[in-house]
Amino acid sequence: MEKYQRIWDDAIDRLKSNISQQSFDMFFSTPKKVYKVKNNKMYVVVQNNHEQFMLDKFYLKEVVEMIAEVSGFNYDVKFITNDYVKNDQQAFDLTKPDPNLPKYYRGNLNTTYTFDRFVAGKSNRLAYMIALQVAERPGEVANPLYIFGGVGLGKTHLMQAIGNFILDDNPSSRILYCTSEKFIDDYRHATLDNNFEAFKEKYRNIDVLLIDDIQFLSKKEQTQTEFFNTFNELYNNNKQIVITSDRPASDLKDIMDRLTSRFEWGLQADIQIPDTQTRIEIMKKKLAGENINLEEFPEEVLEFIASKFNSNVRTLEGALKRLIFYATINNSDFTIELANEALRDLFKAEQKNSKVDVNNIIKEVGAYYDVSVADILSKKRKKNIAFARQVAMFLTRELTGSSFPKIGEAFSGRDHTTIMHGCEKIEKELKESDELKKAISDLKQVLS
Repeated sequence: MEKYQRIWDDAIDRLKSNISQQSFDMFFSTPKKVYKVKNNKMYVVVQNNHEQFMLDKFYLKEVVEMIAEVSGFNYDVKFITNDYVKNDQQAFDLTKPDPNLPKYYRGNLNTTYTFDRFVAGKSNRLAYMIALQVAERPGEVANPLYIFGGVGLGKTHLMQAIGNFILDDNPSSRILYCTSEKFIDDYRHATLDNNFEAFKEKYRNIDVLLIDDIQFLSKKEQTQTEFFNTFNELYNNNKQIVITSDRPASDLKDIMDRLTSRFEWGLQADIQIPDTQTRIEIMKKKLAGENINLEEFPEEVLEFIASKFNSNVRTLEGALKRLIFYATINNSDFTIELANEALRDLFKAEQKNSKVDVNNIIKEVGAYYDVSVADILSKKRKKNIAFARQVAMFLTRELTGSSFPKIGEAFSGRDHTTIMHGCEKIEKELKESDELKKAISDLKQVLS
């Protein structure tokens, strides 16, 4: 908690110049202790209920803003009294995990996959908000929750964050996380050993089922039937089910209709390729986790890395880790030159594997709107051509993070102000047009 206490103290020190001395002395002169930070919320102990009420009513917004300014991250704040702390600790003692619970109900979650460490941006905010609500009220909000998106975009992180959140609130919860391959393997062994009771005990006597990469059930008809029965048993008992996939439920191949229709009973949330700013925020959170001062890591270096790794969060984080190691062993500052040197091989691999380059974006946008690449790059101003061109400009900016002048070069040497205007026009229309939102989502999915 020392780190968060320092953030709080620095924030309050800055707040002092923004409010009257009388108000500061009344509400902030007495020490405030950060009790815990959980799911992006900072719990701060105050003296009594009156102080809690006044701080909530008059200063919560200012405190949250100052904490964001000091830390670089958005934390919610909850003011609590010592009574809350006492009750919280008693509740934890009463709900310590049952040591007799099988390990797979409490030991197969990655404890680093929490909501605190998940960076929410335009590309994943809806999925993040739904997942958080599911974690707070399992079995009530969206059952099943079906999260889909490309490889390495954070589906597993978000899914396991739900499990970790629920376990934090109730350590005796039976949370089972497994991949679809593990489900297939367990079912195969149950069939060979003729031991279905143990299989059913594991998969049905639980509170939450988190199953990853459901698309791999494809063509496994007997396993699909068993999963169908498991799904029904859990659903009918109001147990939460969370599923991830690389595509929408309606696009799953060789999986029985009665299953895919059930996947659509709750809510579906997609995770798209993160935009440049979200990629930068992901790296900042990673740096904070490595205890690296952001002032030592220039923004221009983060922007440079974000522009090179734009399709996969896992690859982005791996590149950042490699650069940190490279700088450490060479005792060097973080510079663009050092990043070029340290990540040269990764740049080549990313370029080879990624569909996200300007030429491919133009090609896919053209195919989507039935406009030729030549027309998009031409000077023609026909409405449908101009619109497709602006969509391609917008996606190039979003997915590659390239500068406006650089994008201009790719679009037949257009001036950077033309690119800016095109991007701003699409961004404005996105707020008003559901049809355009769907088109951008579809194109990002194709390009992921």
